[in-house]
Amino acid sequence: MTTVTEPVRISFILLPGFALTSFSLAIEALSVANQLSDSELYRYRLCSPQANIGERVVSSNGVPIEMTATLNSCHRSELVFIAGYRESASYSSPLLTTLLRQINQRQGRIAALSSGAFILARIGLLKGRSCTLVPEHQSIFTELYPDILLQENLYTVTDNIFTSAGGTATLDMLLHLIGLDHGRDLVWRVSQQFMQDKIRSPEAMQATCQQVSLRIKSPCLGAAVELMQKHIEHPYPIAQLADNIGTTPRNLERVFQKHEHITPGRYYLRLRLQQARRMLEETHLSLASIAQATGFSSQSHFGKCFREQFNTPPSTLRKS
Repeated sequence: MTTVTEPVRISFILLPGFALTSFSLAIEALSVANQLSDSELYRYRLCSPQANIGERVVSSNGVPIEMTATLNSCHRSELVFIAGYRESASYSSPLLTTLLRQINQRQGRIAALSSGAFILARIGLLKGRSCTLVPEHQSIFTELYPDILLQENLYTVTDNIFTSAGGTATLDMLLHLIGLDHGRDLVWRVSQQFMQDKIRSPEAMQATCQQVSLRIKSPCLGAAVELMQKHIEHPYPIAQLADNIGTTPRNLERVFQKHEHITPGRYYLRLRLQQARRMLEETHLSLASIAQATGFSSQSHFGKCFREQFNTPPSTLRKS
């Protein structure tokens, strides 16, 4: 007997001047998940604090989107997306504040796209949490909310709150959400669909799927590895890495030991050496240049670490 799963009820709350790219990618990812599963996994509605059914909210690039529901009908939603951008820093709605606080109180999931994090910060939902938002608005956010840590990651997950940097980072966050709900196999199939559409290169989507797998294990683990991969040439000290993702070195150590059976430092070193090996195999750069590009202070130290990791000196691999 087949178990019928009720679709996840989703509300997209569109603010004036919202980012169309982020909104469109989120809708498309959910639609592709429905299509590939041959069932309605996700059911979504579009609403806005100041627009009724049939009325339109205009995006930052002037494209109007018609609302399909009222804000009052969103209280039973299990996942709410706040789509904002142009006017998010100054936007305020008592009705929206009440709705989001009620959803948060019952641990419903809330996801902010592009600059939607401004809304969550203003109503106190980011207290004690970190977040991500579109880079061009980060300085304004820091000025308004100096006590809220901004992460460098494409998206941030803290308990039931999700925030993304907008643009194609939205797809990464949606793959994570789909993975939490329906597992890695569907994530991979959805990502393949987007590869065909050339939203990401095959290599980039492969990396995205790996990141999703890590974040499913632990949001802290995935966020740390993402920063490690971004900072290969100038590696972060582990204490700085932990601080940048809103945790402590001790907790980071615990997470890596639990899920990867290795210390964060050793994991970071392994990533850098793997990158060095790819550079040895795929480029004609000198050993000294590769050592520098992967964060080693000297070629001799690089050679020692490389031999310990791969049981062969880098010069031998280059000759082969």
